[in-house]
Amino acid sequence: MTLSIYILRRKESNPKRGGREREGRSEKLSREETMRLLTHNMLSCNIKGVTNGFPLRLEAEKWVEKEVELNADFLRGIFPKIEYKALVGAAKSIGLDDLLPDDADPSMVASDDFLRRFHHALLEIHVEEGALVCPETGRRFPINKGIPNMLLHEDEV
Repeated sequence: MTLSIYILRRKESNPKRGGREREGRSEKLSREETMRLLTHNMLSCNIKGVTNGFPLRLEAEKWVEKEVELNADFLRGIFPKIEYKALVGAAKSIGLDDLLPDDADPSMVASDDFLRRFHHALLEIHVEEGALVCPETGRRFPINKGIPNMLLHEDEV
């Protein structure tokens, strides 16, 4: 999915800012916008009073695989920052039971086979529709068009 974002910079005269004017122009930015399992691994439930808001349970209604160039240095660097059991759980929740071993240690990033599997799970699985569910409260955060909506209701803040 490609999302185009338009940023409009308009001519502005503001006496409080010394009457500075900004030139008006428009820029078009294009990028792929879908939730990867990397994103899922970084999100948690921030509802007031929740002490066990991670990992969010992934309920994917629609997901796709999109090929991404493998960057071994990035994968080796991100591995210690990833909550590995949560990544395995997310992969299993969409039916990829045999993609990753249940347990992993830092020495495994030396294996090309493990790096390919880790890369595939982390970066090539894109969740387009579904929900993330708080493990403590059961609150569902919808994923629409690849974007998780983590906004809280007024009474949850």
